[in-house]
Amino acid sequence: MKITHKTSPGSRAQQQELKEFAEQTLAVFPLPLFVLPEGVQRLRIFEQRYLAMVSESLVSESMAAKSTGAGFVIARYDKALDFNVPDWGTKVQIVDFHHGEDGLLVIDVRASHLVSLDRFDVRGDGLLMARCRHRDHWPSQYPSAKPGQLGLTLGAVFAEHGQLAQLYPEPEFNRLDWVCARFLEILPLSLNEKEKFILPDSFPQAKSFLDTFILGQDKIN
Repeated sequence: MKITHKTSPGSRAQQQELKEFAEQTLAVFPLPLFVLPEGVQRLRIFEQRYLAMVSESLVSESMAAKSTGAGFVIARYDKALDFNVPDWGTKVQIVDFHHGEDGLLVIDVRASHLVSLDRFDVRGDGLLMARCRHRDHWPSQYPSAKPGQLGLTLGAVFAEHGQLAQLYPEPEFNRLDWVCARFLEILPLSLNEKEKFILPDSFPQAKSFLDTFILGQDKIN
């Protein structure tokens, strides 16, 4: 079942929403994933605490209950850390859900923005909760007239991997920040390496890294 969200990333409405949601208490889902704003992930849900998390998120989204705040947070799983997560994560919203052939719940989530995490608490059902505050990421880049070399390369990856392309019915191959974010999500790098690129001023470093890693040279996009 598809769920439509009216605001788009970077829109004035969403910017106002982020101000209103400057501080929320949300469920935190520890996962070995790296997700940046506008990224989409498909998750299989089977533990009861996370089924409850999904149910509560869907209810709050359908009621537009800003007081509870729709969505939840995906945070990098690390058993060496307190509560098994770092002090940051990515707020996501459910955009589609269905039951797989094995009967398990499958959800597609779309990343809204990064958040800082603190005041952790474990609910009675075992669900991790935390205070979440908006965390800036890269400034939005204006789309170019046509995709650059990185955009063309990502387009070829999408064409080869239908399941990945299915998650993005309207890809933005001509927007360099979008392209770089999607590459960082799917590249076979350690989560610690990827975490270098969550800082607001890290976009030039991400672009330079991907030029070298993907194209094998320093190219100007």
